[in-house]
Amino acid sequence: MIAQRIMYCDDGSRADVDFIDDGLKMAVTWLPKGRTEILHAQRTGEEFRGDHSRAVVAGGSIAFTRRGKIRVCHRTPEES
Repeated sequence: MIAQRIMYCDDGSRADVDFIDDGLKMAVTWLPKGRTEILHAQRTGEEFRGDHSRAVVAGGSIAFTRRGKIRVCHRTPEES
């Protein structure tokens, strides 16, 4: 695993996002009890795709698309 983040989304939901392998694979679990979906990117900087969802990473945010709906999520502020 390269990084693990809890993301807070504009709609009030939360996601546990793990970047694995060379950062070209993303495991997304919608909290508190969602299923985990694995999304893959072909190359760094490209869109991640899974069976049901897509995701685009930009800075500290991720835009998820599922069934035509977009959910924008942001990284948890780092604790000091």
